[in-house]
Amino acid sequence: MRVDNYRQRVLKPLAVNLGIPRLNFQILRRTMATQAQNMGSVKDIQAHLRHAKADTTANEYMQELSESMQQMVGSVYLMLASGSEQNHGSDDLQQNATKPADRDNVKLLK
Repeated sequence: MRVDNYRQRVLKPLAVNLGIPRLNFQILRRTMATQAQNMGSVKDIQAHLRHAKADTTANEYMQELSESMQQMVGSVYLMLASGSEQNHGSDDLQQNATKPADRDNVKLLK
């Protein structure tokens, strides 16, 4: 299968289903590197991405995700998934950030 064909047949429909503007191999590689940073060393990720230098992996492909940022994203996700338009206090958001979302009621934003 040609790369352009794969982009048209698989990646573009997947991006539409996920509600993201664009999806390509570069985005997938950078997402994998960022998500894997707590699962292995930079050298492990460098080997997986087949980079010659670990600096390329660490400086160009991996983004730091602080604990507070992860909590904020989880809280916003839960608030959006619940369909609530109420203002939630930061204490409510932090407490709800660690609770699993009810997958049956999740709505995708388009």
